[in-house]
Amino acid sequence: MSYTIAYEASSAPSKARELVSFMEEFYATSDNPTAHEKYAGSFTSDATLIMGPKTGKGYDEILAIRHSLWTHVASRKHTPVKIFFGGENELMLHGKVLYTLKATGNQVEVPWAGRVEFAFDNAGANPKMKFYQVYLDTAAQSGK
Repeated sequence: MSYTIAYEASSAPSKARELVSFMEEFYATSDNPTAHEKYAGSFTSDATLIMGPKTGKGYDEILAIRHSLWTHVASRKHTPVKIFFGGENELMLHGKVLYTLKATGNQVEVPWAGRVEFAFDNAGANPKMKFYQVYLDTAAQSGK
């Protein structure tokens, strides 16, 4: 699946294209039900992930959250719409996600927004998320 996220190039930081590409790849990974380790590997070793009411710090806790996100969901398809940069290493974005629920097969579409802070390696490349907070109604995923 292809993911393309819009952003304003005129107000974007120098690494904008790299960060946008990272996020496009991240949502493809997020929508893959078997890519748990790749998902958790998108974060720094000391990262914080806040997904609605769930918070995880570090690889193991982020991996556990990732597994829990598939408990009631058979499939998901993110449609990220636009990124807004808050500096060289920070962005916010919004979109929607379409869930197919395991229990009923029903589809539920949920709007979301997120805030991301990035860290780069010593060469200033290879971004990873050091902080990611997602704002959404998690009740839709529960199948209730």
